Amino acid sequence: MGEDKGRLNWYGQPLVRHQWQRLEQLVPPAAVIGGDYGELGLPAIADAYPGEGPLGAILTALAHSPAALILAVDMPLVSDETLAELLRRPGGDAIVPRHPDGKIQPLAALYRATAQPKLAAVFAQGTRRVVDALGHLDIRWWDTDPAEFCSMNTPAEYAEALET
Repeated sequence: MGEDKGRLNWYGQPLVRHQWQRLEQLVPPAAVIGGDYGELGLPAIADAYPGEGPLGAILTALAHSPAALILAVDMPLVSDETLAELLRRPGGDAIVPRHPDGKIQPLAALYRATAQPKLAAVFAQGTRRVVDALGHLDIRWWDTDPAEFCSMNTPAEYAEALET
């Protein structure tokens, strides 16, 4: 997209603040993993694996909490009800939304402490893609409607999300 998605204006505030506020209501204390948002006053945890992608961020979150509700900054349309439902679902190393077409949403998912050693092992072997690491976890799939899981990777997708 050419700019920091967390700093995009989302109805009068930076998108990262919007996402943090939503998570803070559900699982305090919420924190931003990585990113440089010090001027926004948001609680942040330094990414233990900077530059290694979302899998490193998930591992960082699990090092600080027995469970990590992950929500990518560029997915603001995931409803609060969906996030709360992820927390309520039982079992497994992770609860991951899956759509009827088979597409999965590992960056709007819940990861439990039992996932940490498994993810750390595949990370140590060089795996960086979250979707590749999921094959090593006991996943509880949650069949969902894809409408709220759009991510904003282009200016057009950002504009479309603002209109939703």
